[in-house]
Amino acid sequence: MDKKIKNKLRWDPYVLLRNSEVASFTTDHFAKDAGRKLLYIMGVGFDYRMNTGIRSLKTSCPDLDIECLLIQYDEGKSSSSKKYKLLVDANLTSLQTIVPLEKTQVRNIDLWTASGKKKQRVGDKNVADVFNDATIFEAYTDVIVDISALPRGIYFSLIGKVQAILDEYYADKDINFFVSISENAQLDSHIKEFEPDSELSYVFGFRGGSELTSDEKEIIWLPILGEGSRKQILAAHEKIDPDEICPVLPFPSRNPRRSDALLTEYHQLLFDELAVEGQNIIYVPEQNPFEVYRTLSVTVQDYNDTLAILNGCDIVISTFSSKLLSIGALLCAYEFKVLNNIKVGILNVDSSGYEIDDEPAAKKMSEKSELFLIWLAGEPYKP
Repeated sequence: MDKKIKNKLRWDPYVLLRNSEVASFTTDHFAKDAGRKLLYIMGVGFDYRMNTGIRSLKTSCPDLDIECLLIQYDEGKSSSSKKYKLLVDANLTSLQTIVPLEKTQVRNIDLWTASGKKKQRVGDKNVADVFNDATIFEAYTDVIVDISALPRGIYFSLIGKVQAILDEYYADKDINFFVSISENAQLDSHIKEFEPDSELSYVFGFRGGSELTSDEKEIIWLPILGEGSRKQILAAHEKIDPDEICPVLPFPSRNPRRSDALLTEYHQLLFDELAVEGQNIIYVPEQNPFEVYRTLSVTVQDYNDTLAILNGCDIVISTFSSKLLSIGALLCAYEFKVLNNIKVGILNVDSSGYEIDDEPAAKKMSEKSELFLIWLAGEPYKP
């Protein structure tokens, strides 16, 4: 195995904080240092958890100088998610009680562009373009990206772009970069995705090799499975046309039977329709994105070593599960993008809209969400 992967994983050791640890850390990190200035980047959405992270931060550090950059995305007039506008408005009203309006900036991005009768998703590129001016971070000691109300197609590119800017322009400045997530896999399973997009594409900034090379390499697909995603999985499979599939399942998880339930749900799809080999199944911890990143990184390297005689391989990762698991996939793809030795792409399957299948139950369930803070760059990672 490549020693750069085996012995020098970028995020090993790592810093991952959850629940009470988050409040304790932020109090120590921010409240005790009056010189800190924070840029808090978050999405505007209908998710009940939109303000959980910033409310927790303001509670533990009431005097912290926070500037809030809101990513507001337009899904188009036909999006079924429009019916949750009242939830969006309620979230925005609540946010104004946490951060003063004069400390808030809004960046509007279009998720779609039209060319004739065809529509193409461009939200991933548009959100990355918001940060094309690297000086945007000059005034800050800390940056938090809160993805609790952002869709995968947005936060993959957003986090990747921020990390790349800090790596290239601020390597010597010690800007701390965090990702905040209010996580509840059970609640996520109650937010249903509609039909997948008819035209799928690789995430901007993480296109890997599958669309960009003419080399005839083996394509290995690592789909991270979550509930109710049969149509999305089939759409991704058709787009990728992989030579081998390694399904990724969450274990251990808060629900100890979750991986068994997923295997039952997808048994026919995986083993009969897609001909997955049982030994190809990969298990990763549901609530530790760094361990997901480690497991996927080792898997990528092992496959490339094994297939070296055949000119190596291209790896494609798709996520149909929780945001914590998705962050692990993102870190893996970013690692190999920087190393530039193995092509790892992310194929995200967006949908035409979302629906909460039981709003009162979902709202109550959101109160049991857990808050995670993932530290990606800054003081702990300096050599």
